[in-house]
Amino acid sequence: MSNSRFQGPDPRPDLVLFDAGGTLVLIDPDRFNAFVTGWNLSAVDPDRLTEAHFQAMSDYAYRLEAGEHLEFRWWIERFFDLAGLVLPADILSAFGGGRGMWNFPIPGAREVVKDLRARGYRVAVISNSDGTVAEALDRAGFGGLFELVIDSVDVGISKPDPAIFEVALEALDVAPGKAWYVGDSHFHDVGGARAAGLAASVLIDPLGLGPAGQLSVKRIAQLRDLLP
Repeated sequence: MSNSRFQGPDPRPDLVLFDAGGTLVLIDPDRFNAFVTGWNLSAVDPDRLTEAHFQAMSDYAYRLEAGEHLEFRWWIERFFDLAGLVLPADILSAFGGGRGMWNFPIPGAREVVKDLRARGYRVAVISNSDGTVAEALDRAGFGGLFELVIDSVDVGISKPDPAIFEVALEALDVAPGKAWYVGDSHFHDVGGARAAGLAASVLIDPLGLGPAGQLSVKRIAQLRDLLP
């Protein structure tokens, strides 16, 4: 349930941590369509790709929360299905999780990060990625904005394991109660942040699919309304 008017817990956090994919960046529709047309599949409208991302992420999170043991490949297959694409053999191996494609900035994301910095918040990134998240963020125009970028491959820990949040907090010398987390998965992001004891977690939920009562926004620009 989206609630962009919620003013958030006190005290004001010192640090705002962000997920990357689905929060700051999405798969670049031009790169994606160049890839799928190379497999003789039809190009997909960018808006449909965005909806497919968030629907697939929500479906993935709910299944994981229900105790199913699913690999990230499940999300990829669901994403392709929601995009209306029938998968040829071997396409998922070639797709590789979209490696090199996650560089399309979500509208308003850069402006929000810059605004938070200007207002005195520290900002950093914790991402489940493949070793390329820092490069992807640079290509998307976020270079130099974050105090720290943690890629799960580099530290050998993935969300929702609270240990990856602890790595970031220790590196930045910030107490859990002084940090918020912003992400698009209520399993990986919200669940991990809660387990790590962070003060709050905000779900990016443009389709309104998240759990009832979860602090969420439809657009990342609304994050400004939550932070004093």
